[in-house]
Amino acid sequence: MSKHNRVHGSPAATMTTPPPTTDLRAAAVQTHISRRQQYRASRLALIRQIEAVRKSRVVSYVTSQRGTAGAQVGQDAIRMFREELGKVGKVDNLDLLLITRGGDTMVPFRLMSLLREFAKKVSVMVPYMAHSAGTLIALGADEIVMGTMGELGPVDPSVTNQFNPVMAEEDQPTSPPKPRPRIPISVEDVTSYINFAQKHAGLDAAGMAAAYTALTDNVHPLAIGNILRNHNLIRHLARRLLMMHMADGEKEKVDSIVRALTEELYAHNYVITRSEGPQIGLKIKHPTADVENWMWELFRGYEDSLGIDRPINMMEELGQEKQRHLCYDLAVIETVTSGFVYWVSGMASRKAPTEVQFNVELQGWQPL
Repeated sequence: MSKHNRVHGSPAATMTTPPPTTDLRAAAVQTHISRRQQYRASRLALIRQIEAVRKSRVVSYVTSQRGTAGAQVGQDAIRMFREELGKVGKVDNLDLLLITRGGDTMVPFRLMSLLREFAKKVSVMVPYMAHSAGTLIALGADEIVMGTMGELGPVDPSVTNQFNPVMAEEDQPTSPPKPRPRIPISVEDVTSYINFAQKHAGLDAAGMAAAYTALTDNVHPLAIGNILRNHNLIRHLARRLLMMHMADGEKEKVDSIVRALTEELYAHNYVITRSEGPQIGLKIKHPTADVENWMWELFRGYEDSLGIDRPINMMEELGQEKQRHLCYDLAVIETVTSGFVYWVSGMASRKAPTEVQFNVELQGWQPL
């Protein structure tokens, strides 16, 4: 499965009830595609209005997090962007309308480097959330155009590898037992623990040694090494993104922004509004009233199409049926001329009065 999008839920298994006929499956897919095209048609007028006022070309990048199905910023999006930008060609002003909860922190620098191959000036438009990796993408823009609901956030990552501790059995009661997931470790949680022991608790050398031993008793030393590497990497990436549009003489300002976004906000779900952004040093711009309204209407349009944060309730969608073919769009990259959608389709089957199994049949990017 693509790292860009992860479909969460029951694993695929052989269905015990007969599948619907090919015609019924095809009808469900065709209905979904027809509805998708209707949603896109309503968005195009808004995109064209923004382009006319801002004298720019707009490309949207939207990912959704829906509980049982979710999408995130991922490497596979880069290829889709190349296809779309190739159709747009070189432009003076490019607006990236961004809606995401985050994802792969290695993507923002590659994506922004690609956008700058096609545009003299790159702006990121934030009608609502551009969190985590979304904020990193915004750091590489010449300006960040934020609406009244616009949100950025800290960029401190959580890391998971084979050395992370696993969830306790009592925290994941399943029958039959499933492999226990590894617990993500926040980079800033580890550094805050060390800082607390040293600066607030005032431990001496022996006390610090004991504190470190307590840490390594619960977290593998190689996991801690991976945390330090990511601690340095995220700062390196943030600096490189900022230096795409900031002068060499602004190193102190760059360091201040990086420090604020990686160390000084204290919670990964902290919300940076457009009024706080300039205080950190970010290049925040307020849109005109018309552009603000169009940005918000676009968000609402993507919310209708992708769900964004609305959890999927397959039980409700099944209704009285025992089986139904369901389709979900999870991410979109689009311009006024064309675009791509990442979608998943499969069979939902009722296994018990309160249990539905979803067997994925198709998933991936396809042209809009």
